[in-house]
Amino acid sequence: MKMKLLAAVCLMLAATFAASAQNHQTFKGVPIDGRTSAFIHQLKQKGFQQIGKSDTLIGTFAGYSDCEVTVLTSNQNNMVYGVKVQIPMCYPLGIYAEYKKLQAALTEKYGNPVKEEVQSYENDFVKAIYKLITSVEYSDSYPFRSVFDTGCGSVTMEVAWIASECGGGFIVMTYIDNANENVRRQIIYDDL
Repeated sequence: MKMKLLAAVCLMLAATFAASAQNHQTFKGVPIDGRTSAFIHQLKQKGFQQIGKSDTLIGTFAGYSDCEVTVLTSNQNNMVYGVKVQIPMCYPLGIYAEYKKLQAALTEKYGNPVKEEVQSYENDFVKAIYKLITSVEYSDSYPFRSVFDTGCGSVTMEVAWIASECGGGFIVMTYIDNANENVRRQIIYDDL
């Protein structure tokens, strides 16, 4: 009888933990929730290397190596609310193909983007990238952006031209957890 009761309690706890994880956006299978140090620890268990004592890690993401992962944390309560990943692209012309490949994978996983933006000055991805390359040394202007609703948050994918050692840009993906982002905003609003 005690074994049945213990088994029932264990199943209820497992279901509670699973439900909790389903209420939060995930990154590499890790719920975007909790304190920064605990979240970073879980990413390190996934093979990421922390840069010093910062909230930035380096590792492999979606098959791309040397990705920079920044944990987005609320200053008010030290809770993780998002993750920003910079995927290095050393060849500007290769960015378009990789962007489209990742966009297709996100569409397969989450459905069609809820928002897509193309800078109005160009409808051609390659021309837009060349314009960024030739006009500025650094830009956080994103000629293309896709936003996906995951049910628990969002994933935004963008392209950034940032002068780097390899001379290329980045595909930037930002994962935001709705629950913790709303808590972060409410804390700010309460102070205003």
